[in-house]
Amino acid sequence: MSTDQAAAPPIFIECQRQGGIAFPLRRPKISVAVAGLDEADRQALMRLVRAADFASQPAAFPAPGHPDALETQLTVAWPDHSATVRFRDGDGHPAPLDELAGWVLRHKR
Repeated sequence: MSTDQAAAPPIFIECQRQGGIAFPLRRPKISVAVAGLDEADRQALMRLVRAADFASQPAAFPAPGHPDALETQLTVAWPDHSATVRFRDGDGHPAPLDELAGWVLRHKR
């Protein structure tokens, strides 16, 4: 990814959580359109996207987590490409992925 692409704001961020054994669930995908955000939210989102460093994340984390773990699918779309990563509770993924997913879930429109 070039420096220009890394600095460009994404078009949208999408998050979906699913899974669990005791009470399996599949929540709908939550999308946040960056263009609809105010400046403070847009800046906060950009910090979270940079911290999540999608360019260095695998498409999915291999560790299984715990049996009742929820899986999160997080997608960031830029004007010319997108990146998706899947991770589960307890699989050792970086905390910034959780922070970005939590932000999206709290800011659904």
